[in-house]
Amino acid sequence: MKSYFEVGVRYDKTMDHGVIRKVTENYLLDAISFAEAEKRATEEVGAYTIGEFRVVTEKITNITEVLTTNDTTADKFYKVKHNFITFDEKSGKEKKQAQCIIIQASDVDDARERYRELVKDWDSDVILEAVSETKLVDYFPYKSE
Repeated sequence: MKSYFEVGVRYDKTMDHGVIRKVTENYLLDAISFAEAEKRATEEVGAYTIGEFRVVTEKITNITEVLTTNDTTADKFYKVKHNFITFDEKSGKEKKQAQCIIIQASDVDDARERYRELVKDWDSDVILEAVSETKLVDYFPYKSE
C-alpha cells in the first residue's frame, strides 16, 4: 500500500543574486517504502540540480490525498485538516475522524475554495478544521512504469 512521504533534500542552490548556498527543501512523494521514496526523490530532484545533493530526512506523513492543479499561479502547498462526522450507533454519539489533505493553491483563500469544490458533492458531513501553508516545494506523484 502506498503512503505519502515527505523527503528533505540538501543541495547547492544558486540564489537570485548569483550566490550559491546550501539549502534543504522538502518534497512530497507517494511511494511504497522509504527506499523507493529516497530513490525517486534522488531521480526527480537530481534532474534539475547541479552538483552534489543528498536526502537528509524522510518521514511518512498522515496525508490521505493530494489535490494538484495545472494553474501556474498555484505555487504553494497547503495542509488542510478536516473531520468526517459519523454517528456511532452503539453509543449514540457523534464521532469525528480527522484526515489531512494537501492542496496546491496560490494562497490560503484559494486553498479554501479548492477544498470547498472538492467536498461539495460528498455525501459525508465534513468540518474544515485548519488550513496552513507547508514548506513543501513540489509533489512527485507515483508513476506506474
